[in-house]
Amino acid sequence: MRASPSLALLAALSTVNADLHHLIVGTFGTENLYTLEFDDSALTLNLIGNLSVPDASSWLALSHDKKNLYGTAYSAASPAFVSYALGNATDITYSTTIQSGGNCTSSKAIFVMAATESPYAVYGSPFSGTADCGSVMSVDENGVLSELIQNYTYKSTSGVHGMALNAENSFLYSADDTGNTLWTHSVNKTTGELTYVASLDGPVTGADPRHVAVHPEGQYLYVILEGANELAQYSIDQSTGIPSFDNVTFPLIPSGEADSDYWSDEVALSFSNTYLWATSRSRSTNTTGYISAFSLSSTGNITSQLFLTPTTNSGGTANSVAPSTFSDKYVALTDSSLGFVEIWGFEGTNASVVARVDIEDGGCCANAVWYS
Repeated sequence: MRASPSLALLAALSTVNADLHHLIVGTFGTENLYTLEFDDSALTLNLIGNLSVPDASSWLALSHDKKNLYGTAYSAASPAFVSYALGNATDITYSTTIQSGGNCTSSKAIFVMAATESPYAVYGSPFSGTADCGSVMSVDENGVLSELIQNYTYKSTSGVHGMALNAENSFLYSADDTGNTLWTHSVNKTTGELTYVASLDGPVTGADPRHVAVHPEGQYLYVILEGANELAQYSIDQSTGIPSFDNVTFPLIPSGEADSDYWSDEVALSFSNTYLWATSRSRSTNTTGYISAFSLSSTGNITSQLFLTPTTNSGGTANSVAPSTFSDKYVALTDSSLGFVEIWGFEGTNASVVARVDIEDGGCCANAVWYS
């Protein structure tokens, strides 16, 4: 795709040195991992790796040192999580699969994330069926998933779809989509195991928290409300770690559109933590989803919504946004309806597609993680 003149100028004037960057992409149905290469000078995106793996991964997460990749074993018969060793973005070696076990009897593992501080535990959640639980897994000295060390419970109606740790890895926050609840757990800094602290109902019935992010200053939690199609801001009590709703929300679909026609998806902080990204998906493949960005204060308070722009397609079950790890200027966006990954260029007051690669394998694309 040819970049627009304004985006080409943006790239030319960028203070970031031109470089090649790599992303790893999972799928919802096919047992493949894909590696993409983005050139931030030429503004091109190319498929450079296609690896057959034991299970499809609907969600991927990198270890703190990027030496391991963790995924949900989405195509497995029972909820499980998979671990890969990384030599580089295309040198990916299967290590092991860990079953959720215990009372985690859901049909699918839906989300996985890794701690950024020792003991570098990995946290996972199932979804659908009986999904009132979560899993904590240890890693060995090389960062490979080692064993299931804890099953913990939510409530009988729960279906947690996303989680986030604060910067100190002292609290974990869970977005309970089907239970319309936000959960707070404290983290044992020696084992990584969790202890229940508090739960909070969504702002309204049917708000349905889906994904969450925590500002590194630790004062604010951002929550995607899938059913209400809004981004909500919560303040975090600095002594207890418990969030409270600030009565602050921003729309993720245009005014006048029906909430029932959309389901909002993902929230993520930019490279510098100066901006926040969020997306919604359309339930119809004939209608686009939306992407939005927000400006943040130095402490994380949302100061304004910068834009709400249609995405290229509905998003399918994805429209998952992944800000780059090297610049505020670029974010990756995945689509599972047609099967593609796009790089969007951020111009401060809007964003548009600067590069795209199509991966039409029947299961791609779920989420993307930036390896470099």
